[in-house]
Amino acid sequence: MRIADMLYAIASWLESPNNEALLLAEYDDDCAKVVAESCVSAAHTLRIAAENVDNLEPAEDSHITPESLEELANLASALDSSDDPALKKQASVIDELLLTIAANPDALTNKKAADEKKIDEIKKKYENPRKDLEESNKIADSKKAIDKSQMTKEYKILEAPLSSRYCPDHAGAQIARIGEHIWQCELDKKTYNFDTGFDLINGSKVPGGDVSQQTQGIEMPQQSIFNTREGRLGENS
Repeated sequence: MRIADMLYAIASWLESPNNEALLLAEYDDDCAKVVAESCVSAAHTLRIAAENVDNLEPAEDSHITPESLEELANLASALDSSDDPALKKQASVIDELLLTIAANPDALTNKKAADEKKIDEIKKKYENPRKDLEESNKIADSKKAIDKSQMTKEYKILEAPLSSRYCPDHAGAQIARIGEHIWQCELDKKTYNFDTGFDLINGSKVPGGDVSQQTQGIEMPQQSIFNTREGRLGENS
């Protein structure tokens, strides 16, 4: 075990709230405070020392050698030749680990880059025909024409009549009342409800409304009904 790793382990133990020193000091708050601050300070010092030692001490020799890999491969072959499914599964795991160790460190990065490039090429194959179709079918011009025609226009309140005796779709054509707030055109028998709203033939949507709502919230003093014109002009002056 390397010295730096040992120092890191001691620092982690000191920082843990479950170390024996802190547990023993729980009987007194002042004592626990002193112990906790000391442990944290010591852990900080040990971590600095571990970083310095890590740069000084030589790297630990790897236990992965050609001989050890060969022995591990032989073990995988022995497990795979058995009739036990569990042992065969362990052999597959060992084979996968051996392939991971033997792989080029840059292989994963190169594979990700290749996959991203392939995805970009596939996107281009699907995006380019769509753009070509939009240009050949003049989709942009069609959108402009639809917007200009107001086929999909949705009226706001008071942009369309709240009530009328003439058909909203046929200028000058009379409409007849056939129900509560429901009127019918004499030409095509289409019904209109000015309270709930309706759709015009050109696709525009007219929201519902009521003429009576125009005067809601307007309150006048009752005595004003006896005022004369001159009196009202005097109140406003």
